[in-house]
This record gives sequence, C-alpha cells and structure tokens, in this order.
Amino acid sequence: MIDINGKTCTACGVCSDVCPGGVFAFQPVPGKGRTMKVVFPERCIVCGHCVAACPEGAVIHGEMPVRMFLDRPATSVSPEDIRTLLLSRRSVRAFNEKPVPGELITRLIEAGTHAGTASNGQTEDFVVIADRKVLSELEGMAIEVLWKKVRPLGSGMGRLLARMRYGAEIVRQTMAYYEGFRRRRTEGLLKGMVFRGAPAVVLVYGLRSNLYAGTNCAIAVRNMEIMAQSLGLGTCWAGLFLAAAGFDKRLARRLSIPDDRAIYGAIMLGYPKHEYKKLIPRKERVVRWV
Repeated sequence: MIDINGKTCTACGVCSDVCPGGVFAFQPVPGKGRTMKVVFPERCIVCGHCVAACPEGAVIHGEMPVRMFLDRPATSVSPEDIRTLLLSRRSVRAFNEKPVPGELITRLIEAGTHAGTASNGQTEDFVVIADRKVLSELEGMAIEVLWKKVRPLGSGMGRLLARMRYGAEIVRQTMAYYEGFRRRRTEGLLKGMVFRGAPAVVLVYGLRSNLYAGTNCAIAVRNMEIMAQSLGLGTCWAGLFLAAAGFDKRLARRLSIPDDRAIYGAIMLGYPKHEYKKLIPRKERVVRWV
C-alpha cells in the first residue's frame, strides 16, 4: 500500500516527521549513508500527511495517490482578520426567510469534512434539512420528547428525585427549560422554539462505538460555523434538538440514520435578520501557565 521511490527520495526525513503512526524510519546503507524505508505499513491511518509533505513527491500511497491531491494555494489572510472573524461570531437566533443556496451549504460541508478526526477515522457524516415541513415535524417530535423529560420538575418530589440523581446544578439549569416549555405550552408559542425559524439545519452524526465521535462532530461543526461567518451566514447550535435526539432514537430514525450511529452536532443555518455592530465582551477566565 505504501512505498518510497528510491530514485527521487533524498532521505530528508520529512515523511517520518509528519507521520502520526511511525510508518517510516531511516535505515543505514553500507558505504552510502542512510535511506528512508517503510517499516510499519500496518500503522498507516491513511491521513495523507506523507504524500502532502514530501518535497520530492517520492511517497507512493496506494489509497491516496498523488493525483488526488491539490496544490495548496498561498493564503493572504492576516492573523488580525482571523481574530476579528472569531471574536465577531455570534449565535444567531433570528433569521431571514431567504433560503440558503445549496452551493453555500456544500462549501460548509466541505469545511466540516476537513476537520480533524481521532486517528483519522473520518466516520462522521452529515444531514442537511432545508424542507420546512420536515423541520416542523422534527421540531414537534423534539418538543414532545423534551417536555416528557422536564415535566416531572413541576412537582417538589420530581425536583427532589432529579437532584438525587443528577445533582443540584443540573436541576437548576434544567428548571429554566422547564419554565420555558411550560410557559410556551400555555401561551401556544411552542412553534419555532427548537429551530428558531431557521431555513436550514445541518446535522453531524457518528458511530456510537467511537469514543471520540462527539468531539469529531463538534470540531466539524466549528469549522462550518467559521466558514458560515465568512459567507455572511448565521449559525447557532440546535441544542434542544441535540438533547432530544440523545433521549429518543426516533428522531435519528426519521432521518434514516442507522441505530449504530448518533447525532452529536446540530446547527441552525440562515441569513441573520439583524447585524451585531459591536464585539461582545467575555468573562475573564483563569489562565495558568505551568
């Protein structure tokens, strides 16, 4: 699967330096110094670092031939521009009705697929929901699931049992959702509570058996959020839907997601209805230099 072209390899060691699996190693050549060899091909995680970094194009990879790679374009984005982009990103909960073009969503998915994954597993996939009827159906299902979960907090006994099982802090946080659901149910304002009227929602799901699936999906979502910001789009984590999907597999099944996989990332997506004119301050954090 992996080989080195001995005619072009200069034994510079770049492939060995960038390989996360220790696939390559120097080997002495009597009277000629040393050469680079593939010593542990079974350790390859097919990340492509060796092919992308080799200055001579000497690495031959059966699963990732060099023709699959694109030359990396030079970038002119300044650190200050990146800082502004990151600090100005906001969670958008008010969207215009204007639909998001499919080609822009495709660019977000591209950014998500290029996010890092543990051991380069790349086992995370995406679902794009841009059908208003489907969004409304999923929202109704999520509200049903979540109300069933928080409804016991309406009684003193329910709160006591919840504190015993989950702790006081979790109950304190969840009470805000209970009150919100109760009030909205009374006032008939449940519609839009989960997806905030966003014209599209993007889900990221991964293998339940992968200990890092949640982290992988979160990194993919973050890539998409930053890309969306650069395209003038607004995003917000669909936390209520994510919680409901975690409680009830019917939500994933409705989207034909297999039972051995789970939804770990969900963002609302659309054009912001309002513009934030200022950078919002954050609480100071404890930073320890060790």
